[in-house]
Amino acid sequence: MLLELLSPERITAFGMAFSGILTAWVGAQTLQVKKLRARVDELETQSTRDRKLLSSALGFVRELLWHIRVQDLLLRQHAPGVDVPEPPEIPDDLKEEV
Repeated sequence: MLLELLSPERITAFGMAFSGILTAWVGAQTLQVKKLRARVDELETQSTRDRKLLSSALGFVRELLWHIRVQDLLLRQHAPGVDVPEPPEIPDDLKEEV
């Protein structure tokens, strides 16, 4: 019985079957890797665009804050009796960025 299982024809058949299954599995994994690499490249490109956009937005916020300060000073100088509302406070998590 054991010798029948270990016959060269059966070993060759089992090896070919295993090889076919392994080839199919590796092919499926290769497709998954290609999809994931494409997704990572897309996310890296989007991240770069988002960083540039955030940097531009922070620069604009800095300019607006300066503009508001100048307007407050001019208003206090030219209309001393008028109550000028205090500018809104910048949130703590944005203070470092701005």
